[in-house]
Amino acid sequence: MNKEALMKINWILLGLVMLVSGLLKVFVMGVSAVEGMLVGIVLFAWAPALWAWILIIGEIGSGAAILVGWNLKKIVWIPAIILVIATFTAQWGDWVNMLIHLALASNYLLLGTKK
Repeated sequence: MNKEALMKINWILLGLVMLVSGLLKVFVMGVSAVEGMLVGIVLFAWAPALWAWILIIGEIGSGAAILVGWNLKKIVWIPAIILVIATFTAQWGDWVNMLIHLALASNYLLLGTKK
């Protein structure tokens, strides 16, 4: 398999990571479950409903934008920021998930450098 095919597969998978994550929060977990998760994090505890919707919209919107290749240089910052914040809040202490979140965040930023 050539480099261009692997880059295309990576691009699609990165778009799906955010899109599917956001859709699962809406249709499977429910927004109230996301609020419950965020209320336990000091950074978001003051307005968990607001932050839940910002998270969901950010995930679905950035995932869809990445899949269609819209404004990649800027849009990849949304999932990268989401993942870094999740690394140091929700995933704190779970070293494997922390590394996965950071690897994905760096992969999004790398996708943004695509010409």
